[in-house]
Amino acid sequence: MERDEEKLLLRRRMEKWIKIFVIFLAFVWLCTIISKSIYVSGLPMVKTDTASKKYVEHIVNTDGIVTAGGEIAVNTQAGLRVDKIYVQQGDAVQAGDVLFTIDTSDLTELISAKETELSKLECNLSDWQVNAVIDAQKKEVAILWAKEDYETADKETAVAKARAKEALDKAEAALGKHLADTVPYTADNARRNAWDMYHDWVNKGYGIADKITAKEREIQDLEEQLAELENRIGKEVRSGEEGQPKVLSGSVGADTDNTGGTEDTNTGADNSDAGNTQNGAENTDGHGNADTGTNTDAADSTENESENANTDDTDSTENESENTNTDDTDSTENENENANTDDTDSTENENENANTDDTDSVENGNENTETGALAPDTKDNQNPNPADEEKRTELLNKIKKANEELLALRDQLTKHDRDAVAQPDYSAEEAEYDAWQSTKLTLEENVQRAKESYNDASYTREVTLRQKLREIANAETTSKADSTAMLYELDIKQAKKQIERLHAIKQQKGEIKAENDGIISKIQIEVGGRTSDTAALLLTDALRPCQFKFSITKEEGKYVHLNDTVELKFNGQSTATEVTVDYLTENTQGGYDILCMLPENMGQPGLSGTVQKAVQGEYHELALPVEAVFEERDTFYIYTLNEKEGILGSEYYAEKIKVQVKDQNDRYAAIEAGTISKDTKVITYSTEELKQGQSVRPQDK
Repeated sequence: MERDEEKLLLRRRMEKWIKIFVIFLAFVWLCTIISKSIYVSGLPMVKTDTASKKYVEHIVNTDGIVTAGGEIAVNTQAGLRVDKIYVQQGDAVQAGDVLFTIDTSDLTELISAKETELSKLECNLSDWQVNAVIDAQKKEVAILWAKEDYETADKETAVAKARAKEALDKAEAALGKHLADTVPYTADNARRNAWDMYHDWVNKGYGIADKITAKEREIQDLEEQLAELENRIGKEVRSGEEGQPKVLSGSVGADTDNTGGTEDTNTGADNSDAGNTQNGAENTDGHGNADTGTNTDAADSTENESENANTDDTDSTENESENTNTDDTDSTENENENANTDDTDSTENENENANTDDTDSVENGNENTETGALAPDTKDNQNPNPADEEKRTELLNKIKKANEELLALRDQLTKHDRDAVAQPDYSAEEAEYDAWQSTKLTLEENVQRAKESYNDASYTREVTLRQKLREIANAETTSKADSTAMLYELDIKQAKKQIERLHAIKQQKGEIKAENDGIISKIQIEVGGRTSDTAALLLTDALRPCQFKFSITKEEGKYVHLNDTVELKFNGQSTATEVTVDYLTENTQGGYDILCMLPENMGQPGLSGTVQKAVQGEYHELALPVEAVFEERDTFYIYTLNEKEGILGSEYYAEKIKVQVKDQNDRYAAIEAGTISKDTKVITYSTEELKQGQSVRPQDK
């Protein structure tokens, strides 16, 4: 029982929820309908149409007016006062009809004024004729004076020119005389050659002197080397005797006479900066070896000329020879290699190494030495080194040869001095030449001034005579053409004609009549006003037919051409008449003005009418109302109606499509085939301005 009640209660609850759900769905459906209605009501409403097949017909319809085929002017004397006008525009008149009248009282005054003006013209003509005779006389006098002035100017300028010519001749003669009396002047090439010879002589003397100095230095170096060698030999002899007395017959410091009679050269120790020796001093080399020898200051060695001697404290001035290291040796080059010897000095590469250990004496047996010999009592104890003796002999030979060369150089210098070349001196010649040049310059300036004076005189004569000839020509020139007399005569003749016309009008009591039949087309005078030099009235020419004039736009000009036939219908008439386009011209508005000749006796100037011409266009597959085609920046487009699914269901929107317009009139526009289909709905009207993709509401919906 309880289960049945629970089931019943559950069923009731279920039914209740189902009802609530159904009610909710109905409410949602109702809200959707209301929302869609509200949304659709806010959309722009549009009208649509489909494309159709049509002939696009073009109709030209415009208004115009009848104009006269020709006009005749009614003229009268200018300046006449109008008294009455008897016609109006559009009136038909015949020949002899009075058109208007002139005030006769004013006409009388005008005749009197014209006669007075005629009298003045006749007086002016008479005065001009008298003045012309006086001017002719003045012209003859002016010609005589101009010729007299020319003759006077000719004489004066001729005298001035002759004087200038005479002064020029004198100046040129003085200059010629001075140029003939020339002064000697050495040419520039000769001067340069003289200076070159002098400089060559001086430079040659400098060269010989430099060679003598170098040779003396070479001899001095050789003698210093010889003295050094002999001192070393003496030391070796003394060290060998060890206390035995040794007497020298000569001194190294004695003066010797140079071979060949050259000047005395001191080879002694007093004149040598490096000749002082210290006996008994022990010198150690860089390795600590003891060596008993002589300390000598730097002895200069010549470049590659002699073998380098191994001496203590030897300074080498050239990098070409390799100096040996001796005890206490000062070397000026880093290229020398130090050689260690035991009591012996050795030379590098060029000299043979000589061992001097335990040497007791030096043999001094050379008979050619000039520095002395050992004493007889010590001669037996000497044992000279062959290498040193050979070196000593070689040095003596070099000294002898150098002295001979020195003597030859001094003889060459003496001969060079005897053949001296004097230094060029052109000061006196230049002073004389400068004075001559100064005089020449002054004379040339005088000639130039005389030429300028002569040229000025010639130019002045030419200009003056030309001016005088011009004055004669001006005086003889025919006077300008003067038509004053003729003009006076014409004015007099014209005044007489005007007076005659005024008298004729006065005789007609001031009446102006029509000379031809016609219609008054224009009146250009008014009562109380005066006539002008233009026509007073215009009459249509009855002998020429009227014309119909109208204008069309440039677009309409595509359908109306010269010699085309159009339909003309005058206002107030029911029938139309076909006329031909006889004249077509472009107007200032960008369109065309057209004239059509009317048949005789048709129309009247001022009558208006309408012209119409229909032109059947081509057959087009797609033709739309012109309201459906929009133009923007020379581009045409249309809006089509399409359907899409939206939030609230199916809705319509506008799609913008670009089209090509092939032809159109005031009702339809033909677009290019294939742009849209025949069933495409094209929007022709909208309550709002449309945009691409905008939702719309069709009017039928």
